Amino acid sequence: MERILQTMIEVMGWLLFAIWVVVSGMPTVWMLGRSLKRQSDRLPDPAMWPRVSVVVPARDEGHKIEAGLKSLLASDYPDFEIIAIDDRSRDETGPIMDRLAGKRLLDIHITDLPEGWLGKNHALQVGAQQSTGEWLLFSDGDVVHDPQTLRRAVRFAVAHGVDHLPLFPDIEAGGILEAAFVACFGLIFAAGTQPYLIPTRWPRAYCGVGAYNLVRRSALERAGGFEPIKLDILDDVKLGKMLKRSGARCCILRAGDGLSIRWQSGAWACVTGLEKNAFASANFSVVQLLWICGMTTIVFCGPVVGAIVAGDARPGFVAAAVLSHFLYGLNAWLFGHSFWLFPMLMPSGLAFVFAFLRSGWITLRQGGVRWRDTFYPLEVLRRGLFR
Repeated sequence: MERILQTMIEVMGWLLFAIWVVVSGMPTVWMLGRSLKRQSDRLPDPAMWPRVSVVVPARDEGHKIEAGLKSLLASDYPDFEIIAIDDRSRDETGPIMDRLAGKRLLDIHITDLPEGWLGKNHALQVGAQQSTGEWLLFSDGDVVHDPQTLRRAVRFAVAHGVDHLPLFPDIEAGGILEAAFVACFGLIFAAGTQPYLIPTRWPRAYCGVGAYNLVRRSALERAGGFEPIKLDILDDVKLGKMLKRSGARCCILRAGDGLSIRWQSGAWACVTGLEKNAFASANFSVVQLLWICGMTTIVFCGPVVGAIVAGDARPGFVAAAVLSHFLYGLNAWLFGHSFWLFPMLMPSGLAFVFAFLRSGWITLRQGGVRWRDTFYPLEVLRRGLFR
């Protein structure tokens, strides 16, 4: 009996190792060579550069919007327009857009939110309807763009016949704890999306990035615009799902230093920043939320715990612990931080679990989600999920 128990524990250790190899190792290795600069600069320019409309919705982003819009205006792309949308802002966002408006930049001010829409989703729809480009780039107001990023992205998309190209940016961080949380986000992002499968026709492999979603207009129109996801909080991810389902060809690359964003200011702000999205990623299901949190805890903490307490059955746990920390450090490096953050794997993983549980608790307690001073009832959000 003791031997059987030891064998079972050994198997658990090697199972955790296998999970890390498949779920995180394979996408991480694939992403190593998938930087925008490396993939695009080897390609020829298109015979004619298509017109691109950059849609930038913002609400109360007065402290960041100017830098983001100026970085877009500095783009070296030959033919583009910027549709900047002030979505009911109460700060200086609108006046800043007015000041920057000109030949390249059209600003739109939304004063009322139609019933049955989330604010950002409605702003994206308005921007798409007002645009004239063959391609549409949806980006957030706090993203800073390198002048060559749009040219590189379009070159890659045209050369490979891609309809949807999200780019994952470098995420700036102001301290070790914030950087550790951001690195964990990159690791979970890679594991959750399995990016090497996104270019395939497998319908469950999809992705979207709010910082940068480049979409062919014909593919967006074929999918129905933003109408199918008008009440889905995960607008960026569900855009990818909607496009993939409608037959769009998709891919994803790392932007590297071609895009940068400061997601949140401080580690606690990162935790609270998931308040809106975390429970939504579990489809507002308590069962799914508990499953996600339970598996995350086991996968992130199990290797180290097993290596300490499993005795002679520890080799698999030790291998899993070494691999998991290496992959965590590698993801930190891939997305603009230091590999030497690797000891922060367990604390950052548990912080993510806490953020998800906190999101579920707050959403259930208040009966919905409060987003930018607008309250959306839970039953409405559940009905509006794009599945």
